[in-house]
Amino acid sequence: MKSAYNSTSEADHTSLASSSCCHQHEHHHETCQHHSEVTDDGHNAACEHHHADVSPTPISWLTRTVVLLLFLGSGYYLWLQWPAMLMTSIKWQRDINGQLSDLLYDAQQNITAAYSLAGLSFLYGIFHSLGPGHGKMIVTTYLATNPAKIKASLIMTVVSAFVQAVVAITLVSILLVFFKSSMRQVNDAADQFISYSFMAMLLLGVIVIYRSLKQAWQLRSAQRHHHHDHGADCGCGHKHFANADEINNATSLREYMVIVFSIGIRPCTGAILVLLFANMVGLYWLGVISAILMAVGTALTTSGIALLTLSGKKIVSRYLATNQRQRTMTSIIVKLIGGILLVLLGLLLLNGHSYGMSPVL
Repeated sequence: MKSAYNSTSEADHTSLASSSCCHQHEHHHETCQHHSEVTDDGHNAACEHHHADVSPTPISWLTRTVVLLLFLGSGYYLWLQWPAMLMTSIKWQRDINGQLSDLLYDAQQNITAAYSLAGLSFLYGIFHSLGPGHGKMIVTTYLATNPAKIKASLIMTVVSAFVQAVVAITLVSILLVFFKSSMRQVNDAADQFISYSFMAMLLLGVIVIYRSLKQAWQLRSAQRHHHHDHGADCGCGHKHFANADEINNATSLREYMVIVFSIGIRPCTGAILVLLFANMVGLYWLGVISAILMAVGTALTTSGIALLTLSGKKIVSRYLATNQRQRTMTSIIVKLIGGILLVLLGLLLLNGHSYGMSPVL
């Protein structure tokens, strides 16, 4: 009987403990829900602070060093191979340009050559976008130094590629139809649009620098405001440190619009060439189709570059930042560096362009 009584008591005690635990758990969530209702930003500061205290497994300095050295080594190797890549890209584009011209002439006699022209135009878009270009500089620099979502980044690259084709088609069509311009005049107009593109790139860099400095000031002001000591249960109702996504909030529509404009306002040189040749042989509609297919190939490659950039940034941030404070500060600093790089690149391209240098971009 005594054993049975003890067993019953233990069972009751276990049940009571379990009930108490469940009650505390429910009370904790009710408290979280209550805080989420009364806070302005719709989030539970106390709960977020509680979860933020749970830090991931620390990463050794040796692992971080190895990852950093691998990225630096890859960048140095790319720097060494850049001239060879540049010359190879130029050769491929020249060869394809010659084949495109031949196919346009063949299409006068046999319309089935248009199928070959369509496939080659798509390949030209891929090869052209694999070479060095200011559009890829903008995309990689911005995505590597600013928080960005995959979906928004892909939309940005695809829209930029098609805007390039639309600008080329619109520019050539207006100059040929309404102004009866020569090939030289069309090229001069396209050259002017290239300058606008570099100016937009410079403007994007200025915007990024301004936003990063503004966020750094806001972060400093927030630190001064929360001068009191914070404990795990301080109950102050404030987040003790904003996370990187909140402090940056850099995926703004305004910045994406400037990126699309800075890339897309520069008409695709290959598309202009095909349109001019197509106009000469009396198959302008075929040149328009070819320009659109070039944009499809370009969008495919630039989207792949964007995904690689985001993946590399995620790996670096995973191994270089260990806590929320480091991630926030690092994000602001890296974003500032990215803005400075965009400004320097914009100035470099503008100066080179003004001196008659033809950057293969």
